[in-house]
Amino acid sequence: MQFRERRRVIQVIRTVYDPDLKRGRSELVGKIDKAAPVITDKLQRSCTPEELSEVLTYLDGRHNRLRNEAVRAGAETLPAQMREAAEYFRTHRDDDARAFATEIRLAWEELKTALRESGFSKSKVLKRGADRDKVAATAEAPTPTPTPSSGVEGAAEPVDAPSPARPVRKPRVRKARAAPAAVEGASSDTDGAATPPAVWRTAPVHPSARTSALAALR
Repeated sequence: MQFRERRRVIQVIRTVYDPDLKRGRSELVGKIDKAAPVITDKLQRSCTPEELSEVLTYLDGRHNRLRNEAVRAGAETLPAQMREAAEYFRTHRDDDARAFATEIRLAWEELKTALRESGFSKSKVLKRGADRDKVAATAEAPTPTPTPSSGVEGAAEPVDAPSPARPVRKPRVRKARAAPAAVEGASSDTDGAATPPAVWRTAPVHPSARTSALAALR
C-alpha cells in the first residue's frame, strides 16, 4: 500500500499487476480526510484485511509523528510565550489575570517536576547556560595577531646576537734594503752604520786637448 498526502485528503493506493503492460500499475483504493483521519465504510469495503491493517498502522504512525512535532514546537516557543505572559501580568491585575495566573501556576509546577525528572534541574541548567555563554563569548572574541615588533605582553624583546669579531691584520713591515757602496773603502761610523758614499766629479776636458791626445795615440 502507498499513501500520498494531498492538501486535504490522504490517498490510499495499491499496486496491481497488469498483464497487458506486464508490469505493476497504481490503483486508487480510497481517500481519508486529513481533518478527521478515520477509515470510512467505503474504504473498508474496498480493502482486504491485510490492507486495512496497513492503513491503521499508517494512521497511528502519522498521529504520533504529528503529536511529537506539536509537542516539540510547544517547548520551542514556550520561552517566548512566557516572556509575553510576564509582560501581560506587569500591566494587568484583573479577574482574568488572576484566572490565568492560577492555571499558569499549576502548569508551572507540572513543568518543573518534568524538568527535574528528566535531569534538567535548576542548578544543572543554569551551570550549562553559563558555560555555553562563556564558550560563545570566547569564540566571538577576536584573537590578537602578534606582530614582529610586539609579541606577548611583558616578554623581553629578542636581542641580536653579536657578530663574531674579524681578526685584525697587522700591517706588513717592509725591510729596508741596504744600498750598495759606491766606492770601496767607504768609511763607517763607530756604531757600524755606513756613511753615504762620496760622489767624485771630473773637470770638463777641453775639446782641443782631447784632439791632441787622440793625435798622440795615433
